[in-house]
Amino acid sequence: MRARLLAAAALTALLLVGCVSTPAPAYAPGNDNLTVLRGQPGAKLAVDAFQAAPGVANDRLGLRGNSMSGGSDGTFTTYLQQALEAELRNANRHDAGSTLRVSGELLANRLDASGARTGKASIRARFVVTRGGAVAYDKPLQADHQWESSFIGALAVPTAMENYVATLQKLIGQLVADPEFVQATR
Repeated sequence: MRARLLAAAALTALLLVGCVSTPAPAYAPGNDNLTVLRGQPGAKLAVDAFQAAPGVANDRLGLRGNSMSGGSDGTFTTYLQQALEAELRNANRHDAGSTLRVSGELLANRLDASGARTGKASIRARFVVTRGGAVAYDKPLQADHQWESSFIGALAVPTAMENYVATLQKLIGQLVADPEFVQATR
């Protein structure tokens, strides 16, 4: 009888915790991205708003009954914009008044923490650099990331959130290391 009561209490607690919506973790610029940005010549850039393609998860990503929202306005387009700004600021390459501007479109945004052993994330975005209004760079990039997960949701959910940030770092890393981007931002 006592075992049944404990099991019922544990199930109730799991159900109550399972309906939580959490903001994405604060984005932390990556050391690899800093090294790349500081190691290449280039002008300072402004970062404009990003848009979401139709049907792309922009407001919430599901995480085992929980959900994660994006940037300061709750969207992942703003999260991407703010992450790119943070990377550029960290490397002293950001200037909100620059005529060299980066914007883009979020094309895919997936986070899967449902696996008992493996979690996965995939982010695809088109990045557009304009110089004085003329397009100097326009390219879609995609980052895929996989990590060891857990059957236990209380462990898997925060791990998935942290690894979403790592996936975004990878995506921005692809952008700043792209020779065409480097050329367009000189």
